[in-house]
Amino acid sequence: MYYDREEDRTLYRERRGMILGVFQGLATWSGLPVLLLRIIGIILLFSVGFVPMAIAYILTALMLPSR
Repeated sequence: MYYDREEDRTLYRERRGMILGVFQGLATWSGLPVLLLRIIGIILLFSVGFVPMAIAYILTALMLPSR
């Protein structure tokens, strides 16, 4: 899915996302496909480590307002 970035420039968590909606919200905000962002997240998970990525993901989910 591609979204027009000019409509809404505020970063939100999407309620219809898979796990807390962080990647879906980033995809909506950036206009990139959500699958690409999830693949990048998995690559980062294995290169950085599970604990740092889990902490970053949970902190992002807590800081972003849901839409």
